[in-house]
Amino acid sequence: MLKSILFALSALVLSSLALPQTVQAAPIMTQEFLFEDGTSFGVLSVDLDNIDEFGHVLQWETFELFGFTIGESFLFLAEYNPLNLAAGFTFLNFDVNDISNSFAFQGFWDSAFGEGFMDIFSTDGQFLDAGSFYLSNVTLVSEPATLFLMLAAVGGLLLRRRQG
Repeated sequence: MLKSILFALSALVLSSLALPQTVQAAPIMTQEFLFEDGTSFGVLSVDLDNIDEFGHVLQWETFELFGFTIGESFLFLAEYNPLNLAAGFTFLNFDVNDISNSFAFQGFWDSAFGEGFMDIFSTDGQFLDAGSFYLSNVTLVSEPATLFLMLAAVGGLLLRRRQG
């Protein structure tokens, strides 16, 4: 009897923690910025709930370049094909600053070319460097609450099997 009460109480607590997060059940799409030799120097992650029906990204979850977290955006355009998530981004154009306001990054990438170009400036406008980059294959990560809910269900099944 006590085990049944504890099981019901734990199921109630677990569901109350997981259910508010399931509103954003879309996966998170991530692609890395790569040098020509394949070395990663940045990452861009977007929650697919923050993308409109045409595949235009409305905001990013994580955007880092050369170890700097991107904060301020003067221009950010990113697109993907909603019918083919595995293809990743099809277009990317950005003019952003890092959160410490030390560096400004301007870049352009189009899947038709496969290669992107980036300029790096100091925030006072002094040119520092330029180069080409590639985007890695896309990584789709499901919402953490979905995984949490599945683990809770498996735990409940194991507990029930153990009782029987």
